[in-house]
Amino acid sequence: MKLKISCLVIFALYGQAFSQNFAITRVEVSGGLVNIYYDLIDTVADRTYTVNVFSSNDNFISRLDKVTGDLGLEVRPGMDKKISWNAHDELNPAFEGTVSLEVRGSVYIPFVRLDGLYKNIKRGQAYEITWRGGTEQNILNFDLYRGSEKITGFPNIANVGYHTFVVPAFVTPGKDYYFKITDTKNKDQIVNTSRFTIKRKIPLLFKILPLVAIGVLVATLSKRSTDGGVPDAPAHP
Repeated sequence: MKLKISCLVIFALYGQAFSQNFAITRVEVSGGLVNIYYDLIDTVADRTYTVNVFSSNDNFISRLDKVTGDLGLEVRPGMDKKISWNAHDELNPAFEGTVSLEVRGSVYIPFVRLDGLYKNIKRGQAYEITWRGGTEQNILNFDLYRGSEKITGFPNIANVGYHTFVVPAFVTPGKDYYFKITDTKNKDQIVNTSRFTIKRKIPLLFKILPLVAIGVLVATLSKRSTDGGVPDAPAHP
């Protein structure tokens, strides 16, 4: 793969211009891997940004998929941020030519806000989740993720501000689960919830204890049988 890269920045800043600054500091191309380094300066410490990369390969229509690093939702300001694009996987390996990239960013403003989320959710048990924002025209998808892996989905939910969810039994118990909420008609409208833990409906200990009790009983009866068994009942006179 022979690849030449040119970069363009489209960054929608917020508020007074002197409080924010975005600049690409350097671009590295090594084979099919492209690294973009940038500085994002903001005097408001708690403000976060949405950052995505687009390419001329599809006329800058869809954001690139084979990218990692400091991009996506809720990117915090900082120096020497890095985006890595695996052009080899995204393009044809035999591609030769020049690709223009656009780094697009804006202040992250969630289109819906959850009123709160349970820290622990048990499988098979109903939980009502409430939120605010959006319009009646929004039809939402609530997808359950763990890391970058989608586990299951709850599609086509009306934006009425509440919904009752039941996590299915096949979901593995553990930490770091979250919902990715998207608008079915606008994929750029995305909200990631805070992390939570999924637990078993019945704790594993309560499932093991009866088996242990049965095992102890069997072992006891076996020992009595080995020692001579249970004494016979007295004979009738």
